Amino acid sequence: MRRSVALVAAALLLPQLAVHAQEKKDSVGRATYKVELNIRDSSDTSAKAARHYMLLMDPGRKTVLKIGTRVPVATTASFQPGTGGTAINPLVNTQYQYIDAGLTIECLVMEVNGRITISGNIDFVTVMQHEAAGRGGTPANPTLTQTKLDLDAAVESGMPTVIAAVDDPASARQFQVEATVTRLN
Repeated sequence: MRRSVALVAAALLLPQLAVHAQEKKDSVGRATYKVELNIRDSSDTSAKAARHYMLLMDPGRKTVLKIGTRVPVATTASFQPGTGGTAINPLVNTQYQYIDAGLTIECLVMEVNGRITISGNIDFVTVMQHEAAGRGGTPANPTLTQTKLDLDAAVESGMPTVIAAVDDPASARQFQVEATVTRLN
């Protein structure tokens, strides 16, 4: 069963792969960059080293990487009037909005007059508390923490550069972001 699903997926993607290969062939004159990000979080005591992320990018094209979970947050709820003389109003319909928790990296690399710049956003969202249900059967919303960095930095090709270091004022967390941008061709 899994093999047939994989074959169907491959057959559906084959035309897209051919187009992608043609685009690469047509863009011979354009540079490609390898962007490596090492992110250290001092609150992650189980991690012996930084988290490492690597992206291959064309200049001027934004790349987005999302790692994490989607957390439901109740936005509206409707109740049915009490039945049978009870004051309890059972929850009938709840609508949810989903929030991305984890790490989101948006990145853009440009080279102008031999100078390489990296721009983007790094967004850390952590779920601090998530209870099963609140009062009256209403789902409890989670408590989230967020650290967001908007970055613009000039870097030398192939040289590791610390592009951000942040002490979170709401907690004891410290983040350090090191980028290495290497021109491949």
